Amino acid sequence: MNIDELAREYEQQYIRLRNKVSALRPLLCVYTGKDLYLLRKRIKVYNDMACECKNTASLLSAYYGEDEYGLH
Repeated sequence: MNIDELAREYEQQYIRLRNKVSALRPLLCVYTGKDLYLLRKRIKVYNDMACECKNTASLLSAYYGEDEYGLH
């Protein structure tokens, strides 16, 4: 697996996690009490994981890009 393929894997995982969050959001107006707290916690964890995947995908995609001096 090369860096570009790995970047795509992270991007796909980002999309999966965002879809999970989207599927859970409607439940925020249904749950109460401890269940609501746990749901919010799960959504936050998924959001954090999605952000990490997106950041990692971006870093990997730019790995062979220009360096700080504009050189390849």
